[in-house]
This record gives sequence, C-alpha cells and structure tokens, in this order.
Amino acid sequence: MKKTIILSALTIIALCSVTAYLYAMTGDEALQRFQGRMGSISTMRGTISWTDTSGFMYTGNFKFMAPGRIFVKFSSPSGKILASNGRKLWVYSPSSNICGIQDLGRGRSGGIAGVVSGYSAILLGGGSGYTIKLKNNDRHYSSITLVVDSTFLLKKAIMKTKDGGGMTISLAGVVVGEGMSPGIFDFSPPASAQTVNNPLNIK
Repeated sequence: MKKTIILSALTIIALCSVTAYLYAMTGDEALQRFQGRMGSISTMRGTISWTDTSGFMYTGNFKFMAPGRIFVKFSSPSGKILASNGRKLWVYSPSSNICGIQDLGRGRSGGIAGVVSGYSAILLGGGSGYTIKLKNNDRHYSSITLVVDSTFLLKKAIMKTKDGGGMTISLAGVVVGEGMSPGIFDFSPPASAQTVNNPLNIK
C-alpha cells in the first residue's frame, strides 16, 4: 500500500514537472511581456539610482510621463537636475551653475523597452519575479540583464559593453498611473546659469 501511494505521488510530481515545462515561458516571450508592460505605462515615479563602471553612484527621485518625458532631481550629486520633455534634454548642475540643453529631435527611443529590442533572450527565475538575460554582440551594450517583478515591471537593469564598460540602473518605490502635469517636464534653468546648447554635438 505504501509503495502504491509513493508511486502515485511520484507520478503526480512528474506530471506537474512536465506540465510546467510545456507551459514555461521562453526568453523571447518574457522579453515581449517586459516590453509590453513598460510600454503600457503612462506615468511613473519613484527613486532611481545608477552606478557607472568607476563605481560612482547617482541617486534621485524621478517622474516619468509617456512618451519620453523624464524629470530627475538628484540627492547625489545634490541638487543636480536632469529633465526632458521629449524634445529637449536639460542637465543642470547647481555647483557649476551650468545647464546643458540638448535638442533631441522628433525621434522616439521607446525608452528601455526600445533599447532591448533585437536581443536574444534567456529567462531565469519565476514566481515573485524574473531575470531576463539579453545578448547581442553587434549592439553598443552587448549584454543586458533585466530584473523584473511578477508583473514584468523593471526593478534593475545591468548593461555591459564588450570592452567592460556599462552601468547598473535600479528603481525603487515605484508608483504607476499617478496623475501628472506635462508642464513639470519643461525645465527652466535659473536666469544666472550659463547655458550650453547641444553639448553632445560638440566635436
């Protein structure tokens, strides 16, 4: 009798394992869900931090509104502001009192959902969250690791270049769908600030 019960239990476990395997998501399906989730967000706010390869960390509170609007007020470096209304990008440093203003044109990058297009994907984890590993040696970031929650909302992105460069971006305390005014993304630097137009175009 005990052997029969044990065999039945093992059979059920085996069937569950096979069923889970048959219905498991592929990496490409997980990537599509991530892109769909991030692309569906109209507004988002929270805390952002990113670390470059030198180990320097930037942290601040951010607000986002689709398409392509972002406002970040940094706590480190203190007081620094990065803002974009989708057409222009402002980077203001109170310590130097300089504001760089970059014309972005009419192109839309699609945010992080657009950045990860064209990669081969492998899915790890499940349940409370997932890790999606992306590879494409022909892209600037040859390797991207996405850490997402169970709804495929981004928690962390680790982006690496072939020469060892890159950065890590982390989001925390994220609130989605909160009402926002588009006007908050039109930054006006202080009248005393020195402005540098299109610094990224300077050779």
